[in-house]
Amino acid sequence: MAKSTETPKAETPKTETIEKVVSVYKKTESISKTALQTEISTTKVRKILITEGLWSSARSQQIRELADQGKSSSEIAENLQINIAMVQNYLPYEKGLYDEPEKTDTAIRSEKYRKRNRTYAQKSRAREQQTIDSLGTVQETAAPGEKKTHFAMQLHLELRNSRLDSMPADEAKILAKYGAVAKSISRDVIVPSSLALHQLHYLINIAFGWTNSHLHNFQLPLPLFQTLTKGKLLEIAPVFGYYLQFPNSTFNDTFWDDDYDESKSPRTWMRSKYLKQYKYRGYSEYWLENQTEIHDLANQIPILDVHPFRWKEEVKSRKVKIEDAALQDLLDAIIFDNGMPDALKESLRLSEILSMNPEDIESAKAAALATDDSSVPLYKQYRDITIREAKLKESSRNMSAYFHAARHMERLQKKAEPNEILPIAAELLYSYDYGDGWEVDISLVREFGKDNQIADDETAAKVIANRKPVCIAKDGLHVLDDCGHIRGYINMLRTIHESDRDEAKEMSEWARSQGWTGRDLSPNNMI
Repeated sequence: MAKSTETPKAETPKTETIEKVVSVYKKTESISKTALQTEISTTKVRKILITEGLWSSARSQQIRELADQGKSSSEIAENLQINIAMVQNYLPYEKGLYDEPEKTDTAIRSEKYRKRNRTYAQKSRAREQQTIDSLGTVQETAAPGEKKTHFAMQLHLELRNSRLDSMPADEAKILAKYGAVAKSISRDVIVPSSLALHQLHYLINIAFGWTNSHLHNFQLPLPLFQTLTKGKLLEIAPVFGYYLQFPNSTFNDTFWDDDYDESKSPRTWMRSKYLKQYKYRGYSEYWLENQTEIHDLANQIPILDVHPFRWKEEVKSRKVKIEDAALQDLLDAIIFDNGMPDALKESLRLSEILSMNPEDIESAKAAALATDDSSVPLYKQYRDITIREAKLKESSRNMSAYFHAARHMERLQKKAEPNEILPIAAELLYSYDYGDGWEVDISLVREFGKDNQIADDETAAKVIANRKPVCIAKDGLHVLDDCGHIRGYINMLRTIHESDRDEAKEMSEWARSQGWTGRDLSPNNMI
C-alpha cells in the first residue's frame, strides 16, 4: 500500500514554552537568536511566532492563504512546488500539548533512524495481516531456471526526466551544481543473470535512494506488451503467469517477502534481498494461479459493461461477452484493486526476460499460448479447499484436508510452471511511487560469459562467481522518497543550498529524516 503523503501535524507547545519564546523574540527580534537562548529549534520557534501572529514571510502568507481556502497540505505543496514538510512548518500550531527538551543532533538522527525502522516493521506486520491467514508458510519454491548456466549482465539504469539537456536551463544548473549530475541521474551495474526482477526492485531502490515505501512494477516496452496481449482475453490468458501477472484478489500476497524487523537498518535489509538466493514463497505469480484467477473472473462477470474513456473523443458504452472481450475491454469495464495486468511477474529471472538478441515476440507468444492447461481444473479444486479451510478459525479447520490440498496445489504449481521462458526484450521500464511518478529506464548493455563462454571482464567474472551485483558507474546523488519527483528534488536542492538559513536548515532536517545525506558516494558504495 502506498503511504499517505500527509505529514503528522505538530502539537501545540505548552503555555510556558510559548511565553518564553515570545518574550525572548521581542527582545532579540531574531528567530535564530531566540532559538539559541531558549534552546528550541528554529523551526519550532518560527512556528510558535507564526501561531502568535508575531512573524510572517511571503512564503508563510502564501501557505496560510491557501490553507484558509480549505486546501490540504499536499495540495498546497503541489500548488507552490514545495515540500509537504515545509507547508506544515509554516502553518500555525493546532490544539494539543507537548513540551520536550531540545535534542542534540546525534539524538535527533538516532531517533529518526529508530522511527524509520519502526515504520518499516509496522508496515511489514500490517501487510502480513492482509493475506489469508496461514497461507504463505506452506511452500518455498525456487523460481524456474535455477539449474541454468549463469552469466552476467551489464544494465544501464536511468531516471526518466533527469537528463540535463531536456530540462529548463535553471533547473539543469541546480541539478548539476548541487546534485552532482553530469548528464542524467543514472547507475550502471553488472548483475548475475539469475537475479529475479523482484530482487532488481530492491537493488534499484538502494541505487537511487528510495526505501521500498511505495508500490512499484516492471513493464515491457509498449509495442511488445500490445503484441503480447493482442486478441481475446481468454485466448491470450496463458501469457499471464508466463510473462505478465494478472491482478490477484484471492491471496493478496504482493508483500509476501516483507519480513522486515527492527534488528537491522532498512538499507541492510534491502541489500539482503538481492545478495541471497531468490526463492518465491507466494502464490499469485504461478502460471496455474493466474489461469484460475482469470477463469474465476470470467465466471463471475460473464458480461462486461465497457465504459471507454478517451481524451478528446466520446466513445459509447457497450456490453461485451467475456469470451469476446479483449484485455482493453476488461480495463474499460472494471477497476482492479490489486495491481494492473500490464505488470511483469517478478519471479522472472533477468535471463528469462532480457537479451541482447531477444526472441521474436510472435514466436515467444506462440510458445506461451501452447502451455499445457490440463491441470487447471484439478488445481482449482485443491485451491478452493485450501482457501475454504484457511478462512476458518483454527479450532474449526480440518487440518488434514487443508494440508493435503495445499500440498497438491504446490505439486501442481511446480509441474505446470513454464521452464524454458524465452527472453523478449532488451529494455524494461521500472515504475516506483505512483504519486511522485518515478520511472527508471532499464537497458541491457552487454552480456558476459553467456553460453559457457569465458567472461572477458574481471568485474563480470567476479559477479558470475559470487552472484553479487556491482555498481561500476553512477551519475548524480541519491534522490529520496516523497520529494515530488525530479522538480521537487530540484526545489529541495535549491532550498538547501540557496534559501535563507532557516529554510535551508529546515529542509535539510526533513531530507535527513527521509534518509537522505547528500553525500557523493562512489560507485563501489552505491549498492
